[in-house]
Amino acid sequence: MEKARVEPFTFVSHALAAASATLVLVWCIHFRGGLAYEATDKSLIFNIHPVVMVIGFIIMGGEAIMSYRSLPLRKDAKKRIHLILHAIALALGAFGIHAAFKFHNESGIDNLYSLHSWVGLGTISLYGLQWIIGFFTFFYPGAADTVKRSAIRWHALFGIFVFILAVGNAQLGFLEKLTFLERTGFDKYGSEALLVNFTALVVILLGASVVISTLAPSNIEETKKSSAI
Repeated sequence: MEKARVEPFTFVSHALAAASATLVLVWCIHFRGGLAYEATDKSLIFNIHPVVMVIGFIIMGGEAIMSYRSLPLRKDAKKRIHLILHAIALALGAFGIHAAFKFHNESGIDNLYSLHSWVGLGTISLYGLQWIIGFFTFFYPGAADTVKRSAIRWHALFGIFVFILAVGNAQLGFLEKLTFLERTGFDKYGSEALLVNFTALVVILLGASVVISTLAPSNIEETKKSSAI
């Protein structure tokens, strides 16, 4: 009965994830001309960045967070899926940042001058640190049960914190990109501007839904019962 309270938020998170992925793809493919790793039009290289960061980093990271609570599988199986999904999110996040650097370098644009870039590097670094500590503590070689019991709440709390950082930094990225486009005569009230703003709102709702589905009372109770991971 407790679990039923949380399931709607999980379903909503999946729906918002699908909506976020669709919107960012429509933006970068339909409005921005597509994606390419090598291109004479360098903006196509940049387009990789928002697509990969939203789908690969935020959506995959959110699914990884929810997987440990929502999947009807044995604890060991859920732990492996949780670990693998986070590893994929981390790798795609790193690739997305690489794409941004590649675009800047090939376009003659300075790197690391904006708050978005600073927060982004900090977030991916914390994400990597969280994954490494989680791997050695809960997976291999694995800490003592007493250490796991005391670490699990901090692991979950820090993971949510990093996820919120990622969602917040995505908002900085959307805002920064729209600001740059407006300098080129971009229509502030055009369909593309509305799409980007709506995408940002959906990503915020996705982040909120993931956090609620993870921290809802039934999941807190489940954490207490299974704290010796």
